[in-house]
Amino acid sequence: MRFETDRLFLRPWTEDDAESLYEYAKDPAVGPIAGWPVHTSADNSRDIIREVLSADETYAVCLKEDNRAIGSVGLIQPAQSHTKTADDEIEIGYWIGVPFWGKGLIPEAVRRLQEHAFFDLGCSAMWCGYYDGNEKSKKCQEKCGFIYHHTEENKPCELMGDVRTEHFTRITKEEWLAGRKKNEVVLYIHGKGGNAEESEYYRPFFPEADVYGFDYQSDNPWEAKKEFTEKVVELSEKYHRIILIAGSIGAYFSMNADIGKFIDKAFFISPIVNLEKLISDMIQWAGTSESELEKRKIIPVEFGDDLSWDYLQYVRNHKIRWDVPTEILYGSNDNLQSIDTIQEFVMKKPAKLTIMEGGEHWFHTEEQMSFLAHWLRMKIAE
Repeated sequence: MRFETDRLFLRPWTEDDAESLYEYAKDPAVGPIAGWPVHTSADNSRDIIREVLSADETYAVCLKEDNRAIGSVGLIQPAQSHTKTADDEIEIGYWIGVPFWGKGLIPEAVRRLQEHAFFDLGCSAMWCGYYDGNEKSKKCQEKCGFIYHHTEENKPCELMGDVRTEHFTRITKEEWLAGRKKNEVVLYIHGKGGNAEESEYYRPFFPEADVYGFDYQSDNPWEAKKEFTEKVVELSEKYHRIILIAGSIGAYFSMNADIGKFIDKAFFISPIVNLEKLISDMIQWAGTSESELEKRKIIPVEFGDDLSWDYLQYVRNHKIRWDVPTEILYGSNDNLQSIDTIQEFVMKKPAKLTIMEGGEHWFHTEEQMSFLAHWLRMKIAE
């Protein structure tokens, strides 16, 4: 059996994975804290694949980009469970290589096997355990909805030849289903001059989701790339789905940050989709030229941010990638970018465009906000 998530393939282990397994399992930070010794060679890893990882419902965790094994996740039947479980319950175990810690990959894999266990296998509950001191595993279980159940002391850890304290967590199918109903967050990213509190406007449109207004501090795309990525990775570890609402330069910063792999759907309001074109237009509006900007590096203007040669070069050399299903609302009187610019973007991306005749770049009048609300309700309902 094989499973797919947003970023991962979960597939059976094969002996061809031995080199990759050894690369990550030889690290002493991985195995011992989980209860198994470091691997000593690729041949050792190959033996482990044959004898342990070939078990039913045990899967290599692989990035989609190369299908290379970087960790493991598996379901443990009641007879082999580390604690006492009912016949219709199951336990889960997992690990991942150190270079991939903190990216939310194991929670993503665990959630997929929770779905498999509860829907396909008909399990009534899932258990998970962690040895005393394994805070990373504890946090992963909390993110996946597991609830502390009990602690077992003086447990022999046969593979490591010691005695340990093991803590157990559990989640029932009913608890898991209840958690899925609100395992969604709406991430709101404002434009220039906006603020995170604007996110409150969108809360009534998504009553089953959490709404998070991102109070980002970056003023340029290279700083925003790091700040936005860190925030979205953090949210992805907590929520199963992320819906993005972004306006103006906030939409550009989002696309430039390349966070699309974490986003399920996006709603853009007056998005800046071609910042290079906008800066070129601003150079003309200022009555200057690119050559003059290159020479002076910074040119102050009265109608907005100072023109910056470094900013223009960054935008020119970092083309945005965006493959998220996106709904765009655009005002025909937008004074920052033309309808041709928007339509060119829509033709190349998985995006749909709605135009409000008479709408401006900044939607703020009663009529404009009414149009925005109607548009959002209609698109959510589709």
